[in-house]
Amino acid sequence: MKTTKLFFILTLFSVLTSNAQITKRNWMVGGTGSFYSAQLKDNNMTSNSIGLELRPNLGLFVIDKFALGITPLFAYNKPENNSSVISYGVGPYARYYFLKPENRINVLAHVGYSYYGNNSTNDNSSALDFKAGPVLFFNSSVALEMTLNYNLNNLDSSTKYNIFSLGLGFQIHLEK
Repeated sequence: MKTTKLFFILTLFSVLTSNAQITKRNWMVGGTGSFYSAQLKDNNMTSNSIGLELRPNLGLFVIDKFALGITPLFAYNKPENNSSVISYGVGPYARYYFLKPENRINVLAHVGYSYYGNNSTNDNSSALDFKAGPVLFFNSSVALEMTLNYNLNNLDSSTKYNIFSLGLGFQIHLEK
């Protein structure tokens, strides 16, 4: 019993005193996933769809609290009364953490651009992505992020749709 208490106290102490690695020249590797429900508007027609999006990422902190990186994406979308669509792509992103690097809890803002294609139409599309939310650092290297995401998507000149989603992700921050 005493060993369990001691282990718990030491673990809690190490978590509470950890410093996040969101400083210049550190790397960030991880990814996020989100589930969404979207409404597609195309030439005065409206349809609903549900989807899942996975985005691994790699980034470098170019200055303290500010990272630039690249993220591939994989998305599964199921429109109502239609067959499912699988999309894949890649794009750059920029991310900023608002609070001090030594804080165990931080807040992030993220903006990215994605260029992608899908398996059914072979069309190319683009999206502008925004996300923000809290980040919980378990220690100096591992963080859990919960974000509210907003995507502006352009399938072609006449088809545009917007997606609100909730995201959950893990990031590993690697020291210099």
